[in-house]
Amino acid sequence: MAISLLSLLAPVIAFFPTVANAGTDPVLGVTGNFQIVSGAAITLGGAITGLDPTNTSTSTPAVNDLRGAIATLSALPSVSVPADLGGRTYLPGTYAAAGGAAFAMTTNVILDGKNDCASKFIFITPAAMNTTAGISITLINEAKASNVFWVVGGAITTGASNKLVGNFLSSAAMTIGASSSIDGRFLALAAITVGASVEFLGFPISVCSPRVEGLSISVPATLERRDLNAGETIVIDMGPVIVTDTRGNGPNSSWTVSTICSGLSAGPSKSLGGQYLAYAVRNLVKTGGLAIEVQSLTSMSELAIILNATSGAGTNNATWMPVITISIPEDQVAGTYTGSITHSVY
Repeated sequence: MAISLLSLLAPVIAFFPTVANAGTDPVLGVTGNFQIVSGAAITLGGAITGLDPTNTSTSTPAVNDLRGAIATLSALPSVSVPADLGGRTYLPGTYAAAGGAAFAMTTNVILDGKNDCASKFIFITPAAMNTTAGISITLINEAKASNVFWVVGGAITTGASNKLVGNFLSSAAMTIGASSSIDGRFLALAAITVGASVEFLGFPISVCSPRVEGLSISVPATLERRDLNAGETIVIDMGPVIVTDTRGNGPNSSWTVSTICSGLSAGPSKSLGGQYLAYAVRNLVKTGGLAIEVQSLTSMSELAIILNATSGAGTNNATWMPVITISIPEDQVAGTYTGSITHSVY
């Protein structure tokens, strides 16, 4: 998979968290053999799917190794980030809540593996962690759930209908909202309560897939500067996006392009979600015999396919002009909003 990032700016000020090395590989020990580990009781709501009861444990060895993992991960060098993690794209690294504050997740989070399936994401707070209803954690560009760690000193409480990803480690209790999904583990030194209709997406969790060589994508570095006024709709031409396939495959060489927007943020309580952005493909030019199916997006809050290319032969490429339409809500608060659009080809 190849990637390129585009900062979506108003005005043009890029936001990417400083990258910090994750340090020593996190080791869960015996804990890693299970999808749920609790130092107390495990309470499951009705209509739970995808969870094998043999993958849950309250055993002393698993709990002891969990305690050690929390201590080890909490001591890693880290980069300070705002306590509300929502509305941002994070690169591999170790991050800690500014001032030791409780983590919040009020809007969606994207974790970008930078095309390295071994890349790690570690988020640390000595306090609690809470998410609002309906948020999602999205992995892109080879990021894997098994390499994502939420290390929390207090209780973890997630809202209903969340799309959760990673290893959730708590020194206190954990409560998971109903109708959520989890690609990962719930690990707590105190009681764990899983709401009704929660879906577990399989265990063991994620593995590395083969890297795609000779396939690349490029996009402009930034969008043009534009003022965003409440209640208006603006249309921005991004400039050319180019996919180049030099793998020499054929006669049925194929590739797919997907995109997502992290949403825009101007600080605490000032956000504009990806659902307010639309994406259209204009002026598509292709070579190498490609047959390309194009998909326009009315929302960019979820990772979605925009191009499916098939039937290419030898070296082929495609160029197009993305058109981004931003619909500003009437009650949008004024501010300097920044964010990221990510394109991936695989």
